[in-house]
Amino acid sequence: MEKMLAVLNQERNAWRSDASIAYAILRITLGVNIGFRGIVRIAHGSTAFAQGIVKQMEPTILPPSAVYAFALTLVWVESVVGLMLILGLKTRLALIVGGLMMAALTFGTMLIENFQNAFLQLTYALVFFVVFVCRSWNLISLDALMGADKQK
Repeated sequence: MEKMLAVLNQERNAWRSDASIAYAILRITLGVNIGFRGIVRIAHGSTAFAQGIVKQMEPTILPPSAVYAFALTLVWVESVVGLMLILGLKTRLALIVGGLMMAALTFGTMLIENFQNAFLQLTYALVFFVVFVCRSWNLISLDALMGADKQK
């Protein structure tokens, strides 16, 4: 019985571990970084952002209408993924969507041969990877509070 109580007490206090706190800080920082990209773009006018992206992508084979639709959607995806990461809500889903978003952005960036931005996007992809594989430390989150998003 004493052993069982010790295990329960350890689990109850696990959210206080250095790993859980560090994970929460990284997850929240990634969420703020990604989320506010979208929020600021929406606030400044998502259509202006989308038109700018269409202009950047003119030299590629991508149809301008598809680029425009992607850019309009991107600001909302960034905002939602960021908010989910900040809250630690549906963290697994947010990380999958965010990682796929980085892959799509890298594809477009490579088409225009912007290798500096591609490297930056690779760095973001690496952060998404680290946050994804370390999800067992996601104990300071709405997912943990609700008992959801166990290592599926």
